[in-house]
Amino acid sequence: MPASLSRALLIAGLVVAAAGLWLLRPRTPQPDKPGALPPAGLELSPSAPPRVAPPEVAGAGRGSSPAQSAPQTPPRLKKPASELRADEQAAFAKEFVEKLKPAVEHWSKIYEGHLPFRPEEVTPDKFRERFGDSPALYDYGFVINGTTLSVVDYHGEVFVAYLMSPAAALLLQIPKNPEPPKPVSVTREEVLRLLKADSGRDFPPEQITWHPTAYAGAMNGGVSVDVGEGVNGPHAPFPRYSMVFGPDGNLACYGRRLIK
Repeated sequence: MPASLSRALLIAGLVVAAAGLWLLRPRTPQPDKPGALPPAGLELSPSAPPRVAPPEVAGAGRGSSPAQSAPQTPPRLKKPASELRADEQAAFAKEFVEKLKPAVEHWSKIYEGHLPFRPEEVTPDKFRERFGDSPALYDYGFVINGTTLSVVDYHGEVFVAYLMSPAAALLLQIPKNPEPPKPVSVTREEVLRLLKADSGRDFPPEQITWHPTAYAGAMNGGVSVDVGEGVNGPHAPFPRYSMVFGPDGNLACYGRRLIK
């Protein structure tokens, strides 16, 4: 066989072998094109449902136990006397006899002659509401002939903390035809005596302010007194004691800071 023929047959064989290998190569599956139809005879499988996360238990965060109890409602700070439970009413009755009434009597004796009510008028039926969420601090509110009286039990110390009489409304009114300022109804010496008996201490002059009420409202003849550190400063803190004596010499307002 001539050499040229042998060479041609060898080249033809290599071409046929390469073509066979190309036809037998493994094919990589191609992604379906949008809108392409599947081959004939191929069944369509239903599409998988969307994956939905299981609902979380109300009040439970991720990773927490689903058996947690719901948060409790915080107790109300202000509770009318009519809404006290039977055990709370019994506790109040005991508190009134043992602590509240003696505190009112002691305070009334100090301010005798300067009160808009008699101490014996402070009775359990005048009790209107209780403020506080713990026996460590309960504020008992009474109303006596229109005068609001607050008696506080603060960690076992019981004292009168607040008074507001109907006469205090004059402090917020502007007189239509104001009269000249009248002399105030109480003297400085009397106020100092009352403060000494109430607090058990003497306050220096720089810790006492004295303002006749005629210059700031319709109450003519009264005086407003604030007592405590810094009360004469430009940024006065809440005073230890705050009082307003009306034209008749009776307390129209009284306030005592809980923490001395």
